[in-house]
Amino acid sequence: MRILFSLFYLLFFSFFLLPFSLLAQEDFEPSHPELVWQTIETEHFKVHYHQGTIRTAHAVAEIAEDIYPHVTGLYQYEPEGKVEFIIKDVQDYANGAAYFYDNKVEIWAENLDYILRGTHNWLRDVVTHEYTHIISLQQALKFGRHVPAGWFQWFGYEEDRRPDVVRGFPDVLVSYPISGITIPVWFAEGVCQYQTPPKQFDYRDSHREMILRDRVMTGKLLNFDAMSTFGKNSIGNESAYNQGFAFVKYLSETYGDTVVAKLADQADSPLTLSFKGVIKKVTGTGAEELFRQWHEHLKQSYGEKLATVQQHLKTGEALVGEGIGNLHPLVSPDGKKIAYLASGKADYLSLNQLMVENLESGEKKAVAGKITGSLAWSPEGRYLAYAKITPVPSTLSNFNDLYIYDLEKGKEYQITRALRARHPDWSHDGSRLAFIVESDGLTHLFTLDLGSLEETLAQKNWQERFYELDEHRVSEQIDPERKKKKELYYREVGFKGKQLAQLTRFVDGRQIYHPRWSPDDSYIVFDTSVEFGRDIAKIPSRGGEMSFLLNSRSDERYPAFDPRTGELLYAGDETGIFNVYSLNLQTGEKKAYTNVIGGAFMPTMTPAGELFYSQYIGQGYKIYRLREAEALSPAQLTYIDNYETRIPLLTPAQYNQALGDTLPAKPYKNGFPGVFIMPRVVVDYGTLKLGTYAYSNEILNRMLVLAGFDVNARKDYDIFAIFEFNNILKPTIFIEGYNQVQNIKDTATIEGYSGQSEIDVNFNLLQANIGLRGLFLPWKFRGLFARMEYIFSLYRARIASFPLYDPASNQTFIFSALRYTYHHGHALSLLLRHENVQRDLDRDINPRKGRYISLRVQREWNRFLDDFATDRITNVEQYTQYYFDRFSLDWEEYFRVPFTERHGLSLRFQGGWIDAPVDSFYHFFAGGLVGLKGYTFYGLEGRKMMVGSLSYRFPLWRNINKQILNIYFDKVYLGGFYQYGNAWVEDKLDFNTFKSNAGVQLRLDTFSWYFFPTRIFFEAAYPFQEHFNNGIFYPREWKFYFGMLFDFDLRLDQGSSGRSAAKW
Repeated sequence: MRILFSLFYLLFFSFFLLPFSLLAQEDFEPSHPELVWQTIETEHFKVHYHQGTIRTAHAVAEIAEDIYPHVTGLYQYEPEGKVEFIIKDVQDYANGAAYFYDNKVEIWAENLDYILRGTHNWLRDVVTHEYTHIISLQQALKFGRHVPAGWFQWFGYEEDRRPDVVRGFPDVLVSYPISGITIPVWFAEGVCQYQTPPKQFDYRDSHREMILRDRVMTGKLLNFDAMSTFGKNSIGNESAYNQGFAFVKYLSETYGDTVVAKLADQADSPLTLSFKGVIKKVTGTGAEELFRQWHEHLKQSYGEKLATVQQHLKTGEALVGEGIGNLHPLVSPDGKKIAYLASGKADYLSLNQLMVENLESGEKKAVAGKITGSLAWSPEGRYLAYAKITPVPSTLSNFNDLYIYDLEKGKEYQITRALRARHPDWSHDGSRLAFIVESDGLTHLFTLDLGSLEETLAQKNWQERFYELDEHRVSEQIDPERKKKKELYYREVGFKGKQLAQLTRFVDGRQIYHPRWSPDDSYIVFDTSVEFGRDIAKIPSRGGEMSFLLNSRSDERYPAFDPRTGELLYAGDETGIFNVYSLNLQTGEKKAYTNVIGGAFMPTMTPAGELFYSQYIGQGYKIYRLREAEALSPAQLTYIDNYETRIPLLTPAQYNQALGDTLPAKPYKNGFPGVFIMPRVVVDYGTLKLGTYAYSNEILNRMLVLAGFDVNARKDYDIFAIFEFNNILKPTIFIEGYNQVQNIKDTATIEGYSGQSEIDVNFNLLQANIGLRGLFLPWKFRGLFARMEYIFSLYRARIASFPLYDPASNQTFIFSALRYTYHHGHALSLLLRHENVQRDLDRDINPRKGRYISLRVQREWNRFLDDFATDRITNVEQYTQYYFDRFSLDWEEYFRVPFTERHGLSLRFQGGWIDAPVDSFYHFFAGGLVGLKGYTFYGLEGRKMMVGSLSYRFPLWRNINKQILNIYFDKVYLGGFYQYGNAWVEDKLDFNTFKSNAGVQLRLDTFSWYFFPTRIFFEAAYPFQEHFNNGIFYPREWKFYFGMLFDFDLRLDQGSSGRSAAKW
């Protein structure tokens, strides 16, 4: 008899069913061991910061203490222990994140500059916003801070005909969360923008009103369910965020400021499935009815205020109407071409392309992509300058750098390195670029003398400089006393050209945006801010004092010059709506040229007087053209009288965030927020298992400890533990351990005896992995993930003592218990994975562009049980050695289907090869949910494997936007697939033995509890061939699969490498 089992199930479940994607390797974030962390501490907070962020850290500490009594007072809640702020400045990225279970907040030092938001004092706003998240969400927790969720999991298995298979491969996979919080997006984000009446550093600025007004006036307001979740395009996600602010403000005006605290407090009931019931209990009015009343209020309010504007609209004609993000139009100096950023059919604003369009012929050309700011033409119109996010190989940071594109040669040149530069503009004499440099939340104006441009672009070597992290200057040399630890004081930067010059050094938090050279190159204008909104200022182009050209309470931004008159063009919101204006710099006369309902931005004028600008209209930015820019009467633009009085004010003490007296700093010490428990109820092979997940993540993500176990009444158990270390090397070091114990009953037949007996078999399987994972040669390959590991495996079994009645002799024999090891293995494994699937709304349910490639190379040294010796009573196992190399490849390409709306086609190849004869225990298996779906997993096996798959998917229903209980329904896709392949042992490739099947697939994309992505799929497959394997006949019959997980696609290479068999 053959008694074999493997650890495959535990490995499979550990990596596919883990909550929160705790081990999501595709979202790999560099660990930055080069950073040296310090801690400052106040009465209620700890602030951790690394070199180059001391100013931001002290500002955050001061702001946090300032807002503490007001936020906690409103919600009548104080958090357990000190909340810890983490200041980061290793990417050109602006955001904040509140980890309300961990009691920590991450703040990115860079100030937010986003085309869908107005300008506020970044640190005042983001610290108050994120701390409000901590307080409001902790108050709403159902099970306390250390029980984030519970889990119901259900696993079903194929009915395999093989007698040596204990259970087939999974065909039902369910892992569903029971969330510890039930808070919709609109409330979670709305209260954090509303903040508290005494400390409000956010307000309904003209950008926010523009987005809401546009939706209301076009009949596209997100319904109540739709604004409760994210998962939309850039405009949709911002609209959920934005509507939340407006709706919370409406609730507070209707029911008082404390309504937000009452709602959060009421949401903590363990029985809360939806926030609608919470609203009804607190307000006495149903959520949908409140939403309807608010919607009617908005329609009436906007209709009345827009009455004059609608009578005198002045927009021009659309030049670029497709897409949600057509930005930064810029006419060439000769007026014959226009460059702009276009999002096309992309769902996200960051996925833009730099387009150059001939204004006479209409011919368009895409020259670059993923541009991060404004553009610049060279005077003769041959070159374009722009900025893009660029990886820094030495640290794996992603910083903005400047590029120049040669339109004649069709070639792109990088001209700065790790400088964190963007928003370039070209001087009219062609000799210099002006641009912004960022660090520690500060922005500085620089110029680069290009010298001979052709020679500059041909330079192979970089001119090296050193950005002083605390002084915010660029030096040519390192202070000798700091050379040994230069990374604590400097960032190495580089440029191509003649000379780098710094024109400003504002260390109080003042921001600079969009520099533009004056017509005679004597000065540079830019928009600037320290609190709410922006002003327009200028500075001599060789350096000097800054002076204001426009300095009002309203927002003035995007300066440009009229090439005919030299007048300053800009976008301003003095009426409450952004329009394009001009300012005569000699007389001070202002003129308005547009009158829009949404907003008009980024003006650019041709020498002939045609005005181009970006207009927000119909849930997106479009490029518009006014063939004759004529001044409008100010009365025609009337929207909100005395709009400036609605804009809040900050005191100088609030917006001056220069580093003053410092708090005592201590070296950072590792800290953990405690252990988090997530109970599990598991239905597995017809038994009920109870268990839990437990995890703890070090405050700076330096170490993760994750474990899980479950056990049933038969004392079968599964247990695993994973340790990750992120601060020792740039790759992550991991140690993993897995242990599975299962008990089964079998029938024993003993040679020489005619009877049979039922026996109890206990399996005890152990595997341990240790290795590294991270980006593979990042200075050479972009987006190539690697996992390199050593694997030890030991599989043991025990047959309990049993009686055997022999009818021939009419005797009962007692056989002693037998313990043995049937697999003893060592392996070295390297997994390389590249995933480059274009981001869009349907990336998970129906990827339509890009590819997924994984390659695993594994050397194994295994000893496998062959027989038992009969000439001794100890060490009775006899083993066969199997030393071999295993190779596996998974390659899938995704394609859009032309002339269709969101239809997708994919081609996939799965291949495997073992280079030596092995026992079937080590074979590849080619059927089941992860292979040929029309065949059982163990029905197709061999040393070699080839499977090809063709899939086609299309939407049945998108934008369902309906919530039932705690589940929000988003979209449904239907698909069909055809597969062809086989697994075999023979050296000869015989296509006559290959199998094929076809099937249908239904996918449903939902959210549970507002935040948990829940992907539901059902598949049915039919095989076209009958076949035999190991003497077992497999007829043609339908096979069905069901899953409710966090993703649709399951791949065996996404987790640890382990045995791909589970047999006995």
